[in-house]
Amino acid sequence: MISTDKTVLLTRWHVCISTIAILVFAFLLNRGYGDAGFLMRQGNYYFNGGAYDLEKAEAAFQRAVRIEPGILWGHYQLARIYFVKGDSVKAIEEINKELKANPENLRALYVRGLIYGFGKNFASAEEDFRRFTRWAPKEWAGHNDLAWILAKEEKYAEAESVIKKAFREIPGGDKNPWLWNSLGVAELNLKKNKEARLSFEKAKQLLGVMTLAEWSRAYPGNDPAAAEGGWRAFLGAVEENLQRSYNLK
Repeated sequence: MISTDKTVLLTRWHVCISTIAILVFAFLLNRGYGDAGFLMRQGNYYFNGGAYDLEKAEAAFQRAVRIEPGILWGHYQLARIYFVKGDSVKAIEEINKELKANPENLRALYVRGLIYGFGKNFASAEEDFRRFTRWAPKEWAGHNDLAWILAKEEKYAEAESVIKKAFREIPGGDKNPWLWNSLGVAELNLKKNKEARLSFEKAKQLLGVMTLAEWSRAYPGNDPAAAEGGWRAFLGAVEENLQRSYNLK
């Protein structure tokens, strides 16, 4: 049988443990673990903001939107993660939630355009990219991906016009290999083989002097460890396009 003195000691010990647990919980709350803003910062850190861990980033963003469902960028970042993972259903659900909660965040249109484009819903992708480029006319990616979709729809003259407009209106646009490649694709399909050849050669030249850091900045949602592989794959596609421009008569 336990003595009274031991019972008192055990009771005090349990109280002490409970008190410590409460203090630790309060400490974690004060550190932000129950704060949506803190969780967003944590998610951004793990989503190429210092580290790259999609699982940790996803978990942080999910906790953030559970605490504050309409928090700006919350569903947007989840959509980007699901897109990178190849889950287009969840990606569309999340980006639509972002647009519903924060309709002023028109950057979400660009992400939704990408999701629609890879899902071969070209009409919806075109609409989103057109809206995005009207909102952010100086951002090259919107014009480039609009041209990509127009080419998929076989609207090659429109794609050519979009890229030439980007060259005129975007500072430094003529130093962008993605834009030159997209222009070449449009020209090649318009039977402008000589012009296409020059565009692909320009794209190849610019890729040749591009650093991996510059490449990674164009794909902020991708694993930095895969940057060299992505750069090499794009260079290979440009070289293939260039060869095609020589072969076609």
